[in-house]
Amino acid sequence: MAVFAFGVVVAPVIGPTVGGWLTDSYSWRYAFYINIPVGALAVFMINRYVVDPPYIKNAKVAPFDKIGFGTLLVWSGCLQVILDKGQEDDWFGAIWLRWAAFFFVICLTWFVIHSLRNRTPLLNLNIVRNRNFAVGCGLIFLFGMAIYSAITLLPLYYQELMGYTAFTAGLVVGPRGIGAICAMPVIGYLGNKVDARILLTVGFLGFGVCCLIFGEVNLGFSPTTLLWPIIITGFMLSFVFVPITTQAYGTLRNEEIGNASGLFNLMRNLGGSIGIATATTLLTRRSAFHQNDIINRVPIAGRNFESSVRSLSRMLSHSIGPANALQGAREQLYGQLGQQALLWAFVDVFRWMALLCFFCVPVVWLFKRVKQKGPAMAH
Repeated sequence: MAVFAFGVVVAPVIGPTVGGWLTDSYSWRYAFYINIPVGALAVFMINRYVVDPPYIKNAKVAPFDKIGFGTLLVWSGCLQVILDKGQEDDWFGAIWLRWAAFFFVICLTWFVIHSLRNRTPLLNLNIVRNRNFAVGCGLIFLFGMAIYSAITLLPLYYQELMGYTAFTAGLVVGPRGIGAICAMPVIGYLGNKVDARILLTVGFLGFGVCCLIFGEVNLGFSPTTLLWPIIITGFMLSFVFVPITTQAYGTLRNEEIGNASGLFNLMRNLGGSIGIATATTLLTRRSAFHQNDIINRVPIAGRNFESSVRSLSRMLSHSIGPANALQGAREQLYGQLGQQALLWAFVDVFRWMALLCFFCVPVVWLFKRVKQKGPAMAH
């Protein structure tokens, strides 16, 4: 599992760097086009190397669940559209988003009822009755919210506030992969010797502490200021992903793991989608909140503001002329105001991410301890 998790953890770390390079060198569209050759290679390797275990080869293949697939497609698609476009179109203030939410609720309800009643559903939800697996799904959902939000917000901070290019921002957050690489042999060794719940506790606490450190960001950071916290987050990812997978699947039969893997990864991806949408929405709204708060504390008619305007006007009058100096000074101050407000919004969101990680710590201890068994695990 440690070796397998290497690819799972390191791949999202490499993504921002490669995506940034493609965006700066070619176009943002190539961040999507690159999936075509990668997907073709994946199909080839699946056909060449992936072999079904005996208990699947000898099993009868159930008919394809068209209703389950159709409802899953609709509700997941509607949810993704709502999350992607909600902030842009004032959420449920837009009529078309209300319709999307309506179809989401209807199809999700239909999907759940159908999956629970059908004998051979696309996704057997009855497996959630297993305590360890249910706890694992909840934790991987929360973990997806935290990690995908962090992967999204850090490059955004470097680009929006520090003025880095997409590629440079990817390079700055790239060392997270170094931490993940260093953690793999450690987690592989400790996995058979230490209670997985302890490893999970360390992972969530470490990730939460790093988020608190990210919450201390300011406009004077250098590219290496957050180097060690970024590396440690990569290290802590392995302390979460590997134990949470072994705990979630550890009390299931081999025949149940394929179905469980689908649901487990669905929860992780849903958590990531909801986490990114929530983080970006909070970033926008908290930025507006802090901007209003700063304006109330430093009013436009106040002595400090007028003094700053006069000082900037004198400086700008030599470059843009006395006639435009006053307007230019006010625009510069307004830009600084927006920058400071956005900075505080980043601080808020990083701190809330830390609280989310700390909340996961007591949830970890709802797991039953799993005895080591064969390597029948799945991602």
